[in-house]
Order: sequence, then structure tokens, then C-alpha cells
Amino acid sequence: MRKLYGLMTMLLLLCWSISQAQTKDVTGQVTDAKDGTPLPKVTVKVKGSNISTTTAPDGSFSLKVPANASLLEFSYVGYNDVELPISAVMNVTMSAGEKSLNEVVVVGYGTKIKKDVTGSIVKVGAKELANTPVTSFESALQGRAAGVLIEQGSGKLGQAIKVRIRGAASVTGGNDPLYVVDGIPVITTNLSSNGAPTNPLADLNINDIESVEILKDASSAAIYGARASNGVVLITTKRGKSGRSKVEFGFYTGLQKPTRKVEFMDAREYVETIRDAAVRRAKWEFKNGLSSAPTEAAAIANRLGRVENNLTYFSADNDDWKTYKVNTDWQDQAFQRAPISQYDINLSGGNDKTTFYMGLQYLDQKGIMIQNALKRYTGRLNVDHKANNWLNVGMNMSFGRTITSRLPNDNAFSNPLQIVALMPVTPLIDPRTGKLSGAEDPTRDDNPGGPNLDYPLYYNPLLNIQGATYQTTVYRTLGNLFAQAQIADGLSFRSEFGVDGLLQNEKAYYGPITYVNTQYAKGGAFTTDDQILNLTTNNFLRYAKVFKEDHSLEAVAGMSWQQY
Repeated sequence: MRKLYGLMTMLLLLCWSISQAQTKDVTGQVTDAKDGTPLPKVTVKVKGSNISTTTAPDGSFSLKVPANASLLEFSYVGYNDVELPISAVMNVTMSAGEKSLNEVVVVGYGTKIKKDVTGSIVKVGAKELANTPVTSFESALQGRAAGVLIEQGSGKLGQAIKVRIRGAASVTGGNDPLYVVDGIPVITTNLSSNGAPTNPLADLNINDIESVEILKDASSAAIYGARASNGVVLITTKRGKSGRSKVEFGFYTGLQKPTRKVEFMDAREYVETIRDAAVRRAKWEFKNGLSSAPTEAAAIANRLGRVENNLTYFSADNDDWKTYKVNTDWQDQAFQRAPISQYDINLSGGNDKTTFYMGLQYLDQKGIMIQNALKRYTGRLNVDHKANNWLNVGMNMSFGRTITSRLPNDNAFSNPLQIVALMPVTPLIDPRTGKLSGAEDPTRDDNPGGPNLDYPLYYNPLLNIQGATYQTTVYRTLGNLFAQAQIADGLSFRSEFGVDGLLQNEKAYYGPITYVNTQYAKGGAFTTDDQILNLTTNNFLRYAKVFKEDHSLEAVAGMSWQQY
């Protein structure tokens, strides 16, 4: 027996040591190489993974990294990136460099070296966006673009996301920026018919994006006019490079859950609070002559009697509330652990004449709220061809299909988030019917099969989850054809024709026990179809010349035509 005990102890210690070895702790501080000033908000990331953190105000950081990780990457706006081998304690210095000023950025109808740009521009590259576990690229920009506010009003998948570039431009009007993909302004219109806004930008594959440039200044307004008053988000997709063909396959999976839940009263705390409030109210009414009871004690007894009758009624007509036998955590019923899986395959390559990039993606994500889910299928093909010494032609084309299982609007009691309004003394399953509380009224014969409109205290959103479906399917085609001719030294002409087509179908079914029963006793269903076709033509002449290495001249003239 002692040998067996010793063997079990050794095995437990071995398992413990193995689990401990799976990760290791790294701590350190990041400072300015010039004066030693601590650098806050520096991004510290394990190379080749999504494991990251940011430095504290004193420049310190702490990070758990996989045992097999070898390199840490340090990045900070205005500083050169640093890549170092991992050690237990890392004191890192970063230098303000010229790298960010020498990078090429997209500025409307063309590109420039960043140090030559007089306006305000922020660039986020593919490296920062890659494999971000979000459904919309705007969410991937959060915390990565200075001066840009990203706000998601709810945790619902496929919902509208608010983006504000260096503040709002209007109090009463819209403040959403203009989005341009490969030179073509794209559709961002909400087509929802039920008051829960959709996000057309959720149809874009983040891993197809090469860079995102964010502008808000006079120069962007000169190019795009009044549409640029709230800023412009320029999205450039990936392109192929000459050389051997390259195939990349990517996959990630994970599990999401609410980071923090609100702490609500349990059954005991709820009952005690209700009873205490009843006593205080009875005393106040008696003191101010608002009670007909002969004594204060009688006033308290009358008020407590009414409150306790209500507690009995909302406890499914029994006295379980007195013993706290029923203690329903309704918030737990609204949330779930949400798995996410994404598969990517990219193929790129070409020769001196033709280059190509092809990307395919499948995304399957469940929402942290029950019934919410999103599936997305996307494909992209970008081709560049050099016809001769003076003419380049090409195409950018993407196709997508997004299916979203949606939820009712936030201000309706049918929304799962509103479930927290229900009493903890109300049972999840009504013992009188064996069904969800509120699914059926056992005291009425005039509404057979319909929900109980008086019990629980508010409508039970789980009935809507069980008896209703609401699905939105979006088909999207986005792309353009272009030709660029080199007319003379420094003088070029470019013509583009772009199309953005969106077809959206909404289907909904509401069964007899759902909240629309008050309007349709036997339930109801509807389907709607919306389509938008956006055609764009850009033609512009560009002259760019460098004189004596230090002086440059650039002029652009052109026209843009767009039809919705």
C-alpha cells in the first residue's frame, strides 16, 4: 500500500511539473533608449501568436508565454520595433526611428512616403490585424490606431460598430467615416428591418487586408468631398509577388466567454431586500397619514402581506421563496461559452509579367449570448498583369456569404440581456406545467398554448429563444478592374471601374409562445429582401517628378462617378 501511495505521489508531482512547464513567466521594463524614460502602452507580443500585453505607466510588463516560445516583439507608435530572445527578466530599450516616416502610405488616388504627407494619417498593417478573433475588421483596429474610437454597443455578432476618427463632426448628423476598399467606396448602409442594426463591413475577411490607412484632414476632403467630413478609412488588400508560388494554410480555434458579469442578488438577499423595503414604506405611510391601519404594526403587517402574496405568486404559487429553495441565476441562462473556429488558405505568386493573390476563408463563431451565431464564407482573387512597358492592368474581386443568427433589439424584453429583470425566486421550469416559466398559463382556458402574460414578472426571453428564429443572410460581391498607362516620364493615367453588390435576406419566425403572441395568437413569420448595387468609375491623371533628390512636384487631376 505504501508503494502504491508513493507511486501515486510521484505521478502527481510529475503531472504538476509538466503542467508547470507548459508556460513560463516573463517580466521586465521598456524604456526610451535616449533618456531612459519609461514607455507606457508598448505592445509586447509573443512572435507568431496572439499572446500579448501592454506595458504599465512605469513601463513594466508581465506575461505568461508558452514554454516553446523563443522571441518577443515590442512595438510602439513612433519607435522602431524590437525583437528579442525570451528570458525570465527583460529590460528593453526602444529608439525613436525613421522607419515609420519612410513607409509608403495610401492617400486617396495614389501613394506617398509618410514623411512627405502634410496631413494626419494613421496606418495599421497586416501584421497587427492577422488572426484577430473578431468578426469585423473595425474591432481589430481597437487600440491599434491613435485617435480612433471603436465602440461596440453590444456583444452581438454582426452588429453595427461605431467608429469615430478624432471626435465627432456633427451633433445631430451621422459621424461614420467613409470606407474605401482598393480605391472603391463601399456600402456601409444598415439594411435591417427589425431595429437591430447590421454591419455590412463584417463581410470583409480581415486576413485579406494588407493595410488600413485612416485620414481626416483637408487633403482627404479635397479628394472625397463632403463624404470625408468624418474621416476616410482606406483599405488595401493583399497582392501577389513575383517568384515561387506560396501556399499558406491557417487555422485557429478558441472559446470565448463574458469577461465580467454583473453581480445580482440571490434569492435570500432579494427576499430580505423586498421585505425590508415593505417595512420602511409601511412606516413612512403610517407616519404621514397615508395608511388606514390603526397602528404602525398593523400597517407593516398589511404591507408585508401584500408583498409576500406577490412573492408566492411569482414563485409559481408556492412558498419556496420562504426557504430560498428556488434560487435562479437568470444571467447564467442568457450567456454561454462560445467556440470560434477559422480556416484560411492563401495562394500567391507570379512572374515578371503577372502576379496573383487568392484567399479563401471559413469562419464559424458562436456568440456569448444564446442563439447568436455567425458563419462567413469569403473568397478573393487579385491579379496584376504587365501588358507591356507602359501599360499595367489588373483586377480585385471578392465574394462572400455571411449567415447570422440574430437576436431581438436591446430595448425589448425578448432580448436575452433583459432576463436579469426576472426574480431569482421564480423557477426556471414552472412545476405546474413542466415548461419554461411563462410558456403556458395554467389558470386560463381562453389562451390555450399561449404564453402567460402575467407571470413571471416580465416576459421570459428564453421563450423567444425556444420559439423563435431570426436569420440574416448576406451575399456580397466587391471588386474593380483597372488599367494604368505610363504616358511619359512622371506622367501616368489610371482608370478604374468598381462594383459593390449586396443582397440581404431576412427571415423570421415567431411561435405562439413568443412575445408577438399579443398581436398574432398563432405566431407569425416574415421574410424581406434588400439589394444595393454601387457602381464607381475613377479616372485621374497624375504627374510626379523629383528634382535634385530633395525637391518633388506632384499634381493630380481626375474625376469620379458613382451610382447607387
